[in-house]
Amino acid sequence: MQDAMVAADLSPLLARAFHTDTATRATAALAEIREQRGGRAARVRAYEVVVPEGADRAWFEASLLRPLVYFCESGRAPLPACPGVFVALFAGDTLHCIDASEVVSFGCALLGVDSEELVRRFGTGEVRHALRRDD
Repeated sequence: MQDAMVAADLSPLLARAFHTDTATRATAALAEIREQRGGRAARVRAYEVVVPEGADRAWFEASLLRPLVYFCESGRAPLPACPGVFVALFAGDTLHCIDASEVVSFGCALLGVDSEELVRRFGTGEVRHALRRDD
């Protein structure tokens, strides 16, 4: 459990951002991204998270990955693709917009698990059950 308290190096994750902006422009930037990606008709949604200074692996798992998996699963955006979902990470004064699938991929590598394990641990179980054809 000791390694859970080690500071998480989020720079590889932040480098995956498809858009960065100042935090003061966040509302406008997020609206522009939603519109560029198809707007309401495409069910484009942002999951917004503030990254605390000194974020560690335990924070990443409990405060970003766990709720993101639940958000995607409950919003019919199943892992690993998480269609229509991106994460708006506020780190300091910067907004980093990253596709949810990239955050999931980073989380899988960090925790040494696959996306099915993330769903098992943190998901609702509802999407997978609803999408099964053998019932």
